[in-house]
Amino acid sequence: MAKAPGAPLGPVPFADVEADSGLVSGVPEQLPEEHADPDDLVSALPSAPRPKGLSSLRLYDGFWLPEWSVPAAVALQRRFEPRPDDVVVASFPKCGTTWVNALTFATMARRAHPAAGAGHPLLRLNPHQCVPFLEALFGSRRGLPSPRLMNTHMPLAMMPGGGGCKVVYVCRE
Repeated sequence: MAKAPGAPLGPVPFADVEADSGLVSGVPEQLPEEHADPDDLVSALPSAPRPKGLSSLRLYDGFWLPEWSVPAAVALQRRFEPRPDDVVVASFPKCGTTWVNALTFATMARRAHPAAGAGHPLLRLNPHQCVPFLEALFGSRRGLPSPRLMNTHMPLAMMPGGGGCKVVYVCRE
């Protein structure tokens, strides 16, 4: 598939995308009306305490999630529309995702940013500044041009399946 003239050769570091860029449609500014108050939605779900003062877990759609992530999970399921050229790095937290994000970004952006180039984004940015959390896009007014590279700690079964996007799943024993 040939790229259009002026189209990015790979993913754009998220830190370099301007607010209100209009690059991506379908990123809601708030939850749908029936869940306009995220506190109402979260408080209505079954909960389980976590040790050491961490936020409670809430049971949503068959998965126990930190309660702060439930509104993002709802928005993700209802509004995220995967594209065929999207790549999502998915894992449980603390499984080496940051390292895989850096490798994936470097691989996908190698034409635009050769590894030996002095201006490579990973020399000035943390991998989390290059590869945004999919859930965070719903709280941001920034979008990403295609090809989009995103990461998530949400269970894969919660992600919309349409669009045939690619998923890099990271797991470890």
